[in-house]
Amino acid sequence: MGTVFVGGGVILVIFLAVRSIYKDKKSGKACSGQCGGCKGCH
Repeated sequence: MGTVFVGGGVILVIFLAVRSIYKDKKSGKACSGQCGGCKGCH
């Protein structure tokens, strides 16, 4: 039973991280490797 809760927690953390990255890319905050198009890359 504990394994189910731990697995659910891991899945939730991964989901939140992916959602955060997606929102950053959508709003133009993330650098996608093309540093000519963004400010403050590398």
